[in-house]
Amino acid sequence: MTKADREIIISILTAAFEQNPRFQAVMKKNNPIRSVRQLTEYAYHLIERLGGIYLSEDKTTVLFYYTKSQYNRSLRDYLRYARMFLQAIRPSQYIPAIRREKHVAGQRRDYPDYIYVWVLGSVPNNKSLRGLADIRDHLFGLSEKLQLPILIETTVERVRKLYHYVGFEEYHKWEEKDSGITVWFLERKVHPQKRTVGKK
Repeated sequence: MTKADREIIISILTAAFEQNPRFQAVMKKNNPIRSVRQLTEYAYHLIERLGGIYLSEDKTTVLFYYTKSQYNRSLRDYLRYARMFLQAIRPSQYIPAIRREKHVAGQRRDYPDYIYVWVLGSVPNNKSLRGLADIRDHLFGLSEKLQLPILIETTVERVRKLYHYVGFEEYHKWEEKDSGITVWFLERKVHPQKRTVGKK
C-alpha cells in the first residue's frame, strides 16, 4: 500500500465513521474529526498487519476485513487501542462503549471460522456503484476460495438494504434502548467454489 493510497483510505473511512450512529454516540464532541481520525488510524494499523485491506480500483471504496482464525492483537495493538480510546471516546461512554461492543461480538454466528467485514466505506456522495461492485467481487471471491461464510453488521438502514440486495441474509437484530442504536447482523453463507472447465 503506497503512502498516497493510505491517505485515501484513511480519508474515506474517517468520513464513513463520521456518519455512523454507533460511533457518533461515543465520540468526543469538542473535536469530532480528530477523534474519528484517531479511530480510523488505529483500525488501519491493525488491519494492515492482518493483511485485510482492499481498496477498489477506482479508489472510491475501501474494505477492512479479517478471518476469525487469524485475528489477534499484539501488546502494541492493545496500547494503540488504549491511547485511541482515551483520546477519542467521551469518558461517560467508556463503560457503555465496551459493553456494547462486547454484546455485539457475542451475537455473531459461532462458526469455527468466518470472514468478518469490520469496516466498509465509500467516498461521500459517490453515486457510482463501480467501487462497491469491485469490493463485492473481491469479498465473494475470497469467500469461495477459502470456503468461509461472511459476517457483517450495520447500524444504517439503507446499508442493510444494500447488503440484502447483494445476497446477505439478516440473522439477528439488536436495539439498544439507552442509545437508540439498532444493529443488524447479516451473513452470506458459503457458496461452492466455481470450477473452471477446461476445453477438450
